[in-house]
Amino acid sequence: MDNLSVLKKSIEEKNITEVLASIRDGALEDFNNAELKEIFRGLMTLRSKEIVDLLAKRTHYFPIEMLDVKINNHNDKDFVSYVLTKYGKKFKYKEFGDRLFEIACKAECRNMILFLLGKGLAESQYPRLASGSQKLFKIIHEIKVKALHPDTIVMFYIEAAISDHPEERIHALIQEGFPIAGQNSSGLNACEALRKGIETYNYGKDKHGQMEKQKDLQGLKILERIYAQ
Repeated sequence: MDNLSVLKKSIEEKNITEVLASIRDGALEDFNNAELKEIFRGLMTLRSKEIVDLLAKRTHYFPIEMLDVKINNHNDKDFVSYVLTKYGKKFKYKEFGDRLFEIACKAECRNMILFLLGKGLAESQYPRLASGSQKLFKIIHEIKVKALHPDTIVMFYIEAAISDHPEERIHALIQEGFPIAGQNSSGLNACEALRKGIETYNYGKDKHGQMEKQKDLQGLKILERIYAQ
């Protein structure tokens, strides 16, 4: 059995001891880039910090595909946050800033988000903070509003409007200095942009699609009321 097959088998059996032994024996040196991406994804499913620490010693950088993992619960968030916090610089963050920001939001990894903010990367992803958890939303205090593109500011208000705490977050953005009267590149303010989005988006006729539409419509009503004041 070749090294790839052996390592795959160890991953499938969740045999962390054998996986560590294979890596220490130089198994990673036998694989091409495509095989390495597959292996790294598999290794992440083991949720082993010891494996990640060893990988960091044996590889120059981490492939972004390594982060194609499910983040469903607290343990998942904790593990992915560990990887991003300790080894975030081992990813090609200048190339994959948007993807890293998205994953950092899912894992609620404040350190990676602040790192990308500090580098001025992934600005189009910043509005995710407005519709995320309270932990994520608090990070808006770290954003330099005056440096943001008008499109980003409009999206902040849209994301806030469709969040679980729309009115509270919209008013918080106003307090933080996000200009609510601002317009995007198409000359639309947040209210107009959300309305247009609802009119053109294909929500689907299933229960999930209709619930999503109702939530967006509710957010639009709140924005319309605030803009009318």
